[in-house]
Amino acid sequence: MERMSRDERLAQAEKCLASGMTVKDWCAANGVPAATMYVWVRRLREERVCALAPAFVELGNDRDVRDAAPAAGAPVVVRVGGVEILVPAGACEREVSMVMRAAASL
Repeated sequence: MERMSRDERLAQAEKCLASGMTVKDWCAANGVPAATMYVWVRRLREERVCALAPAFVELGNDRDVRDAAPAAGAPVVVRVGGVEILVPAGACEREVSMVMRAAASL
């Protein structure tokens, strides 16, 4: 396989994810090693998260949480004690709650 540029690799990862096929099946049909595709997909996701500026929201007793909502789709950075947690957009409430409890116990 010929070496691809970064943009070409990310485009292939997008095509793979949008195809509706499993990564393994898409890779077999397109001559891409599945292990390679998993790396490309991971990098694509990292770039998408980095492209969205994290929202820093100061929450206190005098402020309503609804007034502090970040931009739609942006990850949120939560600080608990000395720990920072990056919560990606779309994270489920149960998982965020578990992470917050674990951070609070540190």
